[in-house]
Amino acid sequence: MVHPYFIENSFLSLISGLVALAVSYYAFRYRRVTGSSFLRLLSVGFMLLGVGLLVQGSIYLLAEFNVGRFANREALVYGATGVYLVLQSAAYLLIGTGYTIRVQRGVRSEGMEAPAAFLALQATPLLFGTLVLDAGELVILVLVSFVVFQGAMAYSESRNRLSLYVLLGFALIALSHLGELLGSLLASGDLYLLGGTANLAGFCLLLLFVIRSGRVGSV
Repeated sequence: MVHPYFIENSFLSLISGLVALAVSYYAFRYRRVTGSSFLRLLSVGFMLLGVGLLVQGSIYLLAEFNVGRFANREALVYGATGVYLVLQSAAYLLIGTGYTIRVQRGVRSEGMEAPAAFLALQATPLLFGTLVLDAGELVILVLVSFVVFQGAMAYSESRNRLSLYVLLGFALIALSHLGELLGSLLASGDLYLLGGTANLAGFCLLLLFVIRSGRVGSV
C-alpha cells in the first residue's frame, strides 16, 4: 500500500471524477446559452480532469486488490499518478488561461490548445519517482493558485455569487493539492484524505457555478 486511507482516496477519486465530468457536461451545455468562451475551456479542462480521476481511481483499486496480479503495484500507482498530473497540467493551464481572458477582457480565446499541449509534453518526465511526482504536484499547485488569484480579482470587482463560487471552488482545489503535497512529503495519510475531500468539495462548488450560470444566462 502506498499510503494510509488508500482505498478511501481511491473512491474519492472516482466520485470526484464523476463530478468533474458533470461540470464538463453542464459547462458544454450552457456555453451557448451564456455565450462564454470560459465555459467552453472549463468544459474541456474538466473533461480531462474527470477522465484522469476515473482512470486513476480505477487503477488504484485494481492495484490495491491486485485484480490483475500485477508484479509491481507501486510502479503502476506512480505511473497512474504521473499520467493524471500531466492531464491536470493541461486542464488547469486551459482553465487558467480562459479565466485570465475573462477577467482581463483583452485577449481572444483562440490558440489556447497549443500552450496546454506544450505543457503536457514538458510534464511527461513527472511519470517517474516520488520526488518528481511531488515536483509535479507543486507545479499543479502553482497553476491552481494562479486561477485563485484571477478569481479573487474577478470577485473583487463584481461581488456576485457566481464569481464567489469560482473563487471558493478553486481555493478548495488549491488546498487539496497543498494537502496532497504535504501528505507526500510528511507521509501523512490524513493530509491525503483532507486533500481528496477538499478537491471533491471544490468540484461540487464549480458544478453549482456552471448550473447557476446556465440558469442566469450570463457568466
